[in-house]
Amino acid sequence: MRICYTWAHKFMLRRIIIIFGYISLVLTIVVFTAGLVAYGNDYAYDFGTHRIIQKGHVIIDSLPSGVQITEDGKVLKKKTPYQAAYKVGEHTFGLAKDGFWPWQKVLKVVAGRVTLANYVIFVPKQPVTTVLDSKLQITAQSISKDHRHLAYITGGTDPAVYTIDIGSKKVVKLYSPKAAAPPAPAEVLRDVSWSDDSSHLLLVSDIGGQPTHRLAAAAGDAEPVNLTQSFGFNLTGLKFSGSNWRQLYWISPDGLRRLDAGSNTVSGVLADKLTQFWIENDRVLYTAQTDLGRSLWSLDSKDKRQELIQALVDSDSYDVGLTRYNGEDELAVVPSKTGIATLYSGIFGDTPVAKVVAKGVTGVSFSPDGHQLALTSPTVMSVYDLERSFVDNSFVLYTLPSQAGTLTSMNWFDSSHILAVRDGVLYWSEYDGANSVNLGKTYGVLPAYVSSDTRSILLYRPSETEVKIMELQIR
Repeated sequence: MRICYTWAHKFMLRRIIIIFGYISLVLTIVVFTAGLVAYGNDYAYDFGTHRIIQKGHVIIDSLPSGVQITEDGKVLKKKTPYQAAYKVGEHTFGLAKDGFWPWQKVLKVVAGRVTLANYVIFVPKQPVTTVLDSKLQITAQSISKDHRHLAYITGGTDPAVYTIDIGSKKVVKLYSPKAAAPPAPAEVLRDVSWSDDSSHLLLVSDIGGQPTHRLAAAAGDAEPVNLTQSFGFNLTGLKFSGSNWRQLYWISPDGLRRLDAGSNTVSGVLADKLTQFWIENDRVLYTAQTDLGRSLWSLDSKDKRQELIQALVDSDSYDVGLTRYNGEDELAVVPSKTGIATLYSGIFGDTPVAKVVAKGVTGVSFSPDGHQLALTSPTVMSVYDLERSFVDNSFVLYTLPSQAGTLTSMNWFDSSHILAVRDGVLYWSEYDGANSVNLGKTYGVLPAYVSSDTRSILLYRPSETEVKIMELQIR
């Protein structure tokens, strides 16, 4: 009986050990997995406070990459692209590379979230420059929607409309104004604009104070068509349709009309009592006078009208911007009289949401990806962050630091960088005004643009005797 008892005891002990082993293994796996999950969510033990804390994650990338990083004044061993967990709070990061302007920024680290600075572009102190063309005087200009072509009007002894293909550097003299033929005075060129597909241009001039509109093929292989003469209308304010270069809109004395240069026809009145209109992709947005005051309407490609805002603040003029972000149509409107910018989300739906985003501004401009909205005036520039405001369920507005001079133009380089011209000086900065760089003089109030490959800046630069159309390589 004793032997049996000993054998049974050993058998039970072995089973207990095996069960305990399985339990220990399971617990080890659970603890290890929980530790991995916690580590992946930036949880760590703080030896200073003896508590488990959750950190945030920082990701920094740059063009060019492989740049040494400093964090709160301490040189890190790693280079860009870089990522690491950091304690919640503000941390100052810096990047420096010989031959480039240094980069520095305070990044706010939030528990459990990723703080991205993957937009860092090092601006060379002496960028490679290419002169695309030079003229004695430039009075007006325009860039195509794809940013592959420039058009410009020259004055002085050689008045003409020129175009240039940025890729091939080919310059084409597209049109020369008609000389005086008494009793008719000489033609004076006033403006030029591109169709959305870059195939045609609209040339605006006047002869003896009377406006003349011509439609020109960008290839320059045919004489521009005199639309004013062909259709017999005063076409002041004529604009290309966003979807078809043959169709152009203007406000006639009776209301909004559309002419078709392909079929040589003019539509009936599409909408009346208009005060202003804009072409936004395949839509026409316009303000009209109603019994309630000014209202904002949309006209789609099938001529279907929709009232978007029933009662606008009364103003002589408005600036509008339209984009689509995060599956929603976003419309920004600012009346010149009040300078109060309002953002309407879901504007084409049944229940749009309105939010005042800035005061004291006159212009609006969405970033290329639609997640940021620049709000400008001659003295103020700020950027409303739609993405951060949506994710954080808050109001995120960056007020850019004041710079010397009056703001005359502002364009997006990409969705994170801004090109601003102030009193003939071009400034590069990030969306929040950080890391601003003075890129030198520009000609008058003419703007600067990003090239189609987002590698260069296109600008007009004055010299002692002429105006140079230049390309500055940034990356």
